[in-house]
Amino acid sequence: MLIKEIVLRREDAFDKVIVDWANKNGIAIKQYDGSESLYDFADAVILFHEDYSISKENEGIIDLFNTNVKYTRQVDINGTLIASVSSFIFWLENHNTKNLLFIGEDSLTKNEKFINFLEQVGNRL
Repeated sequence: MLIKEIVLRREDAFDKVIVDWANKNGIAIKQYDGSESLYDFADAVILFHEDYSISKENEGIIDLFNTNVKYTRQVDINGTLIASVSSFIFWLENHNTKNLLFIGEDSLTKNEKFINFLEQVGNRL
């Protein structure tokens, strides 16, 4: 399995979609509780966004992981589906990560391309 565990920070609409998808694909979910640094809690961060529209909070998380020499990956949901999925799978295959922090805006849950991306990734895990 390329994704062993997904770390989530909140219980918002984005996180609920990820939880449902993870459950369908047999991926464990771990809720960040603030007991340690976020970069110690996860091996890498995956930022999902639409056309590089990224909140200051999510930019800060990416910077935190980069500063602490942790893996980061950004996925533009409005990019070409096949290329985005293939690139993400290739990244997963080439990075030995046990748990991934998934972050994104709630607005992604209304984007059909986000759901299609998750389904396609799930088919290739």
